[in-house]
Amino acid sequence: MTTLITQTAPIANNTHGGRAKCLQRLVRLDLPVPRTVALPFDTVLDIARGQTPDIQKIADEFPHDALLCVRPSSQDPDWGGPGAVVNIGMNDARYEFYCAQMGEGPASALYTRFVQSYAVNIARLDPDMFDDVVGDGCEALEASLRAYALETEESFPQDRVTQLTAVLSSMARAWEGTSARLLRQAKGAPADAGLGLVVQQMVFGVGTGLCGSGVLQLVDSTTGLPQITGRYLSQSQGRDALQNDADAMFLTRDPRGPSLEEHAPEAFETLTQHAALMRQRLRAEMQLEFVISDGELFILDGVRVARSSRAAVRIAVALADEGIISREEALMRVQPR
Repeated sequence: MTTLITQTAPIANNTHGGRAKCLQRLVRLDLPVPRTVALPFDTVLDIARGQTPDIQKIADEFPHDALLCVRPSSQDPDWGGPGAVVNIGMNDARYEFYCAQMGEGPASALYTRFVQSYAVNIARLDPDMFDDVVGDGCEALEASLRAYALETEESFPQDRVTQLTAVLSSMARAWEGTSARLLRQAKGAPADAGLGLVVQQMVFGVGTGLCGSGVLQLVDSTTGLPQITGRYLSQSQGRDALQNDADAMFLTRDPRGPSLEEHAPEAFETLTQHAALMRQRLRAEMQLEFVISDGELFILDGVRVARSSRAAVRIAVALADEGIISREEALMRVQPR
């Protein structure tokens, strides 16, 4: 059974995982969340056991030409999960479309990235097969497709449902693997902890106009003091802005370099308003993952801010002082040393 995430959909943390439930809360706040479908724990377990549901039905929840992203949704984010897979549905036809829409360079980069990610993380092929591929332009794409065909003796899959089926199966099996099970048990998870998956329509931070992606939070993770922190990277996807070699912008004005606040003041103001609303209504300091697509802002995800022990105390006290949580709850949120 799969569920389109709406304000009234039957989504719960103990059946669909924390990410799915958080996305529903964002939808209830009327935040700009892309269309998302949640797969519950029991469905993902069935997939891991080889009992595949009607994947076409899942795909039909989205426009036929939309690219998709799949993210894990465990009951507790500390228990981890397989990495997100983006650009599902990318194929030769979509490539031609995006070449015309955003240019050959960005379109080639999207397709190349997906082919290589799919080959290594989904088809479980040796990453060394791409050692001779340089860059991510048109020639790199052609080389990646040739390498995939040579290694598998078949062309790269062009059907979105075929790709989505393989992605869901790979992520479900990874969660049920022995090493993953041992890792999450070491973090306090029960042996039979479930995994949900969320399938979300892709919004591109790559293309014409104002485009990019980034993350934002309203506190410093080390000190717990109020401070807008994060990064924004033009012409990017997902959490690219956090990579060490990324030519990312600061969020607020900074003498060290350009900032989103200067580059796109309206988007920055809206983003900080969304973050403040999430803090108030979700009763927690949250980190937002966002995309700007041709000037339009979207919120892809929200997770609790990572924090040091000192920051955890300051955050709990601040939330209590502002009446967002009770003092009793603030005490419960501070881990004893």
